[in-house]
Amino acid sequence: MAVEKISLKQGTQTYVDEELEIGLMSAYKGEGDRPPEVLVSVTDDGERELTLHPGDAFLIGDQTWRLERVEEAGGERLGAVFARIE
Repeated sequence: MAVEKISLKQGTQTYVDEELEIGLMSAYKGEGDRPPEVLVSVTDDGERELTLHPGDAFLIGDQTWRLERVEEAGGERLGAVFARIE
């Protein structure tokens, strides 16, 4: 069964598929005119870093994912929720 949603806390990572991985390096909740933002590390056929805002779509391998939201994750840590859209 394919993963459809992923929730990560800052500083954590997970496998999307056997050789596909995503990690949440940092998250910013947003304030004033600056929207929420995350920095993720994606590993598929290589490794790259992406800066994303809610609603942004990105590829992990041949899968398309979207950053749904940035949220409180307990303590002073933030988290992010990602949804598979293809």
